[in-house]
Amino acid sequence: MKRSLIIILSLFFAADLWAAAPGTWTVENTKVRKVNEEVEVSFDVNIEKLRPNYRVVMTPVLYNGADRLALEQIVVTGNRRSLYDTRNRATGGKGYVLKRKDTPAKVGYKALVPYQSWMNTVSLSLGETVVGCCSEDTKPARTLAADKLLYYEIVPAYNSEPLEYRLTELEKYSLENPFLHPVEDYPNRYDILFNERDKGTAVIRFTVGSHVIDMDIPGNKELLGAVGKAFQLIHEDPNASLKRIMIAGYASPEGTLAGNTALAQRRAESFRDYLLKNLDMPRDESLFELYNGREDWDGLRKMVAESDMEYRQEVLDIIDAYAIEQEERKTKLKQLADGKPYAYMLKNFYPALRNAGYLQVYYDIDRTASVATAVTDEHGRTTWIDPDSPENIGVTRINRAMRHMVEGDYEAALKELEGQQENPAAFNYIGVCYMMKGDYDTAEKFLRKAEAAGDPYASVNLEHIGQAKRIEF
Repeated sequence: MKRSLIIILSLFFAADLWAAAPGTWTVENTKVRKVNEEVEVSFDVNIEKLRPNYRVVMTPVLYNGADRLALEQIVVTGNRRSLYDTRNRATGGKGYVLKRKDTPAKVGYKALVPYQSWMNTVSLSLGETVVGCCSEDTKPARTLAADKLLYYEIVPAYNSEPLEYRLTELEKYSLENPFLHPVEDYPNRYDILFNERDKGTAVIRFTVGSHVIDMDIPGNKELLGAVGKAFQLIHEDPNASLKRIMIAGYASPEGTLAGNTALAQRRAESFRDYLLKNLDMPRDESLFELYNGREDWDGLRKMVAESDMEYRQEVLDIIDAYAIEQEERKTKLKQLADGKPYAYMLKNFYPALRNAGYLQVYYDIDRTASVATAVTDEHGRTTWIDPDSPENIGVTRINRAMRHMVEGDYEAALKELEGQQENPAAFNYIGVCYMMKGDYDTAEKFLRKAEAAGDPYASVNLEHIGQAKRIEF
């Protein structure tokens, strides 16, 4: 392997001469570092005295365990020894000739060698061989640098999942209660009712043939309490308003169609009247939209399709085939398998269909459309938030910075985080940006604050900085 060598020699003169040993020298300013794809080794040899008849050969060696690489040697020769070596070609013209009058002197050494994988952490030793008139003495190698970290790849630690926006109490309640919707969902109210009613509505139960709201039926009291709280939250939010209440009245597919149609209408009206009379809400009937669903065949079909009942497919075929002739559909179901499937449905499905009682409440929040952002939950329901509001601007800035950090643009990320220096949620992100820019002191300041604030990633980044600081430059 080729080894390149740049030896910088400079002499510093002094008046005092040493006269005892063949040579006296020390080493200082040792540096070992990785520069691009090479390793740079440099140090200064201070030669206090070298007698004329001696030659000193110094051999720098990089090593890591069993892996070793000898670098270009330094040869320093007294003036008499130099004449002898030249005649005998002992040094090949290499090295530096040191005359007695030129001591003390400083020899600057610098070598560049290709970086190899084992050089991630290396030590540097300096071997010495002193050659005299009739003797050669190899001395134990000196350690100039021990376990120097030459390369450490920092993989910054931070949460890369976008932070969640802060929601108002009303918005939180909307996400927790499927009947409460932002007004933007209103155009989809029928789709919610027919296809996603179990995810987007609430139900009031009635007894057979009745349109009176019975608080003793399980779930009714709890639902009305939840609706009352929704009205309260809308009223208490200065930016919110109640926009629409949809009530769909239904009856189970038993009895006559005319009777069930009238019953479904009375149930919807009864539900509306109860809300107006008993809950703290505007006394305004125009807020309500009543839908008469008559007989709840959609609900029955959904229950059958999701069940494992006997004759399941035959029941579905009858429901689908007689969509218009509803009385004939009832007759066909009663006749199927001597009425066994009908009896099963009457016992297991029909009680749940005896309700008014699908409710949807729609509210509006006054927000600037240009900055509003839609947040959709797992059920497809939408909540609107203002990312630049005082309570959310920090989240917005961090999320924007996060995108730059993922792309490796830490300068752009820092610009996004301006003004967030006192936001505990931003401490680790700011620290990471400075760390990746090489400003370890500033990075540590923010990472210590992040660690104190409980950020689990901060200690990992502080360890990165500790490792990186082991690299000598």
